[in-house]
Amino acid sequence: MNDANKRTDASNVSNSALAWWQKRAVTITIAVLGLVGILTFISMNVMKYERHLASGDPVLLQLAPVDPRGFMQGDYMTLSYALERDVLDTLDKTGDRPKSTEGYVIVALDEHDVGHFVRLADSHQPNTLAANEKAIRYRLSNGSVKLATNAFFFQEGHANAFEAAKYGLFRVNDKGDPLLADLVNETFEVIDPTDKHKAKVNN
Repeated sequence: MNDANKRTDASNVSNSALAWWQKRAVTITIAVLGLVGILTFISMNVMKYERHLASGDPVLLQLAPVDPRGFMQGDYMTLSYALERDVLDTLDKTGDRPKSTEGYVIVALDEHDVGHFVRLADSHQPNTLAANEKAIRYRLSNGSVKLATNAFFFQEGHANAFEAAKYGLFRVNDKGDPLLADLVNETFEVIDPTDKHKAKVNN
């Protein structure tokens, strides 16, 4: 009888250990699959970002006053764009400015690829654009226009170099989405504090 009880107890312990390891294996498998999914998502977004930078058309947008200030381990520069004011002024002329909406601002590019306000459009229709025009998506939320990111991050200690920024260099894709790539000074040179040879913006 005692031997039978011992065998039963041993069997129960063995089964409990097996069940624990099975649960452990399932938990680890779920965690690994979740991590793989997250890494895949991040990789796809990085690839999308790189394609946008590589294939987007260059457009320079004039900056409104900027303010460099410290942020965590590095620095960042808060940005706003003169074109945002043009959008708001045009919306105000229509009467009752909506609290939230989105659309496209059409800009004409000059010889330096600086975009100048032309008009607003409700949709992106490339066939209506002149050869030197580009449509850029904008969003209006709580009375503020957002074209793209309002912050540019850079390595700590380089704030002085970026105080010379006059333009944001965007890459605009075929859907009108702008992606901030660099900041540019008044002589249309990309600001790179680590490079002694300043590069002109590619036309």
